[in-house]
Amino acid sequence: MATIINLLNTTQIAALTTAQIAALTTEDWRTFSTDQIVALTTAQVPAMGTRAVSVLTSDQLNALESADLRALSTAAIRALSSAQLAALGADQLDKLTTAQTVALSSAQIASLGSADLAALSTTQMAALSTAQVAALTTAQLTSLDAA
Repeated sequence: MATIINLLNTTQIAALTTAQIAALTTEDWRTFSTDQIVALTTAQVPAMGTRAVSVLTSDQLNALESADLRALSTAAIRALSSAQLAALGADQLDKLTTAQTVALSSAQIASLGSADLAALSTTQMAALSTAQVAALTTAQLTSLDAA
């Protein structure tokens, strides 16, 4: 079945209920424009779930506002691929909650660029688990020392 999401304007997107957001398919999420992503409310974002987050493009992820990123569940954050996480960039990664930062897998932590890692707050860095810290590369650790 073809998606009709591209026919909805931003006002209609913002009016969708969380149940309607949760019912959207991965095909629907793939067709969302960045303007439609921006139109999502912070109350709607948690309803996206891991399935939706895992298919978002770099442009779609970059369209998420800070409050929207913080509204994502830890499971949704863990569902991000390394490429998606890299697409967020330092200006968005430092907006993650401590719980979201702790939810990142060791592989996700290892995939962060030096600038991304350096952008994490002291609180976020202090919350990293032993496994997450052990996953840091020499280059990442060196960049922290330089920062």
